[in-house]
Amino acid sequence: MRTNRYLIVLLILSSTFLLSCEMNDYVQPEALPAITQIGKQTFGAKINGAIWTPFQRYKANPNFKPVPVVWGKYQNATLRLSVTNQNTLESMSFMINNVKDTGRYQFMRYFPKNAVEFTPFASVYQKCIDGNCLQYSICQTCVNEVNIIRFDPVSKIYSGTFSVTFQNKERPTEMLTLKDGRFDIRE
Repeated sequence: MRTNRYLIVLLILSSTFLLSCEMNDYVQPEALPAITQIGKQTFGAKINGAIWTPFQRYKANPNFKPVPVVWGKYQNATLRLSVTNQNTLESMSFMINNVKDTGRYQFMRYFPKNAVEFTPFASVYQKCIDGNCLQYSICQTCVNEVNIIRFDPVSKIYSGTFSVTFQNKERPTEMLTLKDGRFDIRE
């Protein structure tokens, strides 16, 4: 009898843990997140007209901390943003150099020559399909603008809007245009 009680308690505890770690369902967003300035960890854009937002594959669990799908860091006057959609296997990384206040900027296209990075591109879009990952860099002659609307290094909150066009580095005529972009991050 005592063994049955322990077994029942063990089953309840393990099922609670497993349920809290189960995969959540991806739902295509119907709208972009609101443009906010409070560090809500939001990001969104229309990619060639379709709404795109980050997505976390697993539910939050106090015993498991997955990689964040919206990440930002400000260091040495450079603002870095990184976002991931774990359902569609897409990610974007952006760098904005010489950020010292609110205002208009451009995403960096290339890392400085002395940078030790995996790619020469400072801002990229990547998508993996059937194990094949495609990389898009910022188009040299296309739209590339960022408007920083909140710059607060004390509270570590950075918000803005943007438009940018990426092109496939293997097939330069294949382009992705991001419009109505917005981010609101807290370090």
